[in-house]
Amino acid sequence: MSDNGNGGGGGNNNNNGGNGDEIALGWVALVVSLVALLGTVAQVLQQYYASAAGFANCGENVMGEWWKTTKRIFRPTELRFEVQFEAPVIFVCPPENMNGPVKGVPIHFVSGTDESFKNTRTLSASEEEAQRQGSRENKVHTADNERATWVTLLSQLHTMERASREWANEHYPDTIITPEMKLEDERNPELRGHTLAVALQAKNRSWDNMPTDVKKPYATTTICHLLEIAAMMGIYWKEWDRSKDRYRAEGNGFILTGTTVTDLGLMFTFQISGGSRFQENRVIPVDEVKELCCGSVSTIFRARSDVRRLGVVTEDPRDLGILQLGSMNEISETMVLMNCNTITASYFRQPDSKHTHLFPGKS
Repeated sequence: MSDNGNGGGGGNNNNNGGNGDEIALGWVALVVSLVALLGTVAQVLQQYYASAAGFANCGENVMGEWWKTTKRIFRPTELRFEVQFEAPVIFVCPPENMNGPVKGVPIHFVSGTDESFKNTRTLSASEEEAQRQGSRENKVHTADNERATWVTLLSQLHTMERASREWANEHYPDTIITPEMKLEDERNPELRGHTLAVALQAKNRSWDNMPTDVKKPYATTTICHLLEIAAMMGIYWKEWDRSKDRYRAEGNGFILTGTTVTDLGLMFTFQISGGSRFQENRVIPVDEVKELCCGSVSTIFRARSDVRRLGVVTEDPRDLGILQLGSMNEISETMVLMNCNTITASYFRQPDSKHTHLFPGKS
């Protein structure tokens, strides 16, 4: 009887051990299933987030402070994320201008002040100075190829305005402000006296509309405004060949090159090649800059109606209102118009003649 009891007790212990093993296996299977479920969910989420093409190309290392406008927007009908960001539309206008190319968006002027740095989402003056000091200490440093070049352009434009204003205040502290130099509103008192200033507006863009060959967000402007900005910064055009799509300008420590991009048009890149100065050598920020950089020089004989709307240049040989100096032939003909002798006029037609003017270039 006792043996049977012991045998029965042993059988119960075996059954309890078998149940424990089954419970343990059940827990293991549950854990494995949860891990597989989590892996599947993570993979699905990763695929959705991976559909946000271009998000990695809109980071802080590329766009500077403008990266804060980058966002993902889920499109339920397409089961994907769309990447949207803001990029500047750069243009040139008088400081009192209230109308920009983007309707309903505030206009911010590049003036070199701390407020202007903040409004244009550019590095502040103190941060930029610290960055320059670091570059001086490290004589050998690599180029920042990841950053969009228009971010560097905005920073240099601020430097231009600040440096030239500091120089002017130092050398001309008692400058008299005439009524014509006062702005209609005092939104930008630091630009008082300017009739030409660089401004920008933020425009919302989608990465879905980016051209295939463009991997970074780009700023937009027009050829005429780009010519004016280059002239203001002391950059002179060395090559302008529309037949071969080759555009290159250099000067004052900057390089500006342009190429044609499919489905976009002309794309220019801005680079720093050396030191720059914006003191007594800076071009005066006036409306006539756009004419000078295109080879037209106004004189006292010109009837000024609307200086920002240059009409068709007259071909009347007796008109001395605008002098044509865009090419060697135009310079020679202008000399004749000004009653210079034949030797002086023919000098500019000679291939070995040496001359220079404010905006040299090739026609």
